[in-house]
Amino acid sequence: MTAPLGLLEYLDLAGAADARALQSVAFEAALLADDLGYRRLWVPEHHGVGSPSRSPLHTVAVLGSHTSGIRVGTAVTLLRLRDLYLTAEDLFTVAGFCGGRLDVGLGRGTVGPNSNLLRHLLKDDDALDRDVRELVRILREGCELVEPLGSPYEMWLHGTSGRSAAMAAELGASYCHALFLKPDLDVCLRAMDVYRAGSSPGTTAVALAVAANTDPARALADARRQPFAVTAGSSEDCAAAVLNALRMSGADEVVIAETSSDPDDHFRSLKEIHEIVSAAITGQAVALTGPER
Repeated sequence: MTAPLGLLEYLDLAGAADARALQSVAFEAALLADDLGYRRLWVPEHHGVGSPSRSPLHTVAVLGSHTSGIRVGTAVTLLRLRDLYLTAEDLFTVAGFCGGRLDVGLGRGTVGPNSNLLRHLLKDDDALDRDVRELVRILREGCELVEPLGSPYEMWLHGTSGRSAAMAAELGASYCHALFLKPDLDVCLRAMDVYRAGSSPGTTAVALAVAANTDPARALADARRQPFAVTAGSSEDCAAAVLNALRMSGADEVVIAETSSDPDDHFRSLKEIHEIVSAAITGQAVALTGPER
């Protein structure tokens, strides 16, 4: 059994690297995660100058066409500002590049403070809920623009509250709780209870952010660059946080956003965390090699 791990390749907006460099790191991380046996690869949507992930479905199509085992999806597609029907068409196009491994990830997020030019597109919560329900229906039943999505896919809702969890259960979607965006375990557990009280047969996950490094100061610096909660420490520390999240939440999987600023540290952390978590689950020991300096 391999680790029940997914990777949110966050395309770090807090670092100094330009968008092209961040996209290159994300591409290499996707190939590595596929080789290591990560279950899922998630790509976020961010807007603003310098963002490397303005159109995540395009990125998912590229990554899906270059991987073979890992599932690929968006965390999340911002349906709050996107046209419902064009999004449906995009999903049909992307699915063709993913070999039955597409995860359709939706959420309640909005644009950042430097995206004022997009604010006229924003929908309120009620309109967003209607569009989410309609998109789910279109993917299942089709409409005048597209036929039902025949390629295998999984529907996911990502959120930080019981509202997202309840909708996921209602729609028969899987649910991922973004604990790193709202680091309140009680809220997370209540959301999981809401989801499990429904009739959905889907998968549950919690998402954590980590910064792993053998140098504690470097790990802490990488963690502090981010505007959200990050577990900083060694790979062993970060793997322990993953295992603790699995135990306390009862989730099926954990998604990690690894935020090391150095690409080599990032790749090494992904490998070591996966090895440690896999070993803990199977009861095996693992010996880590230190960084090559």
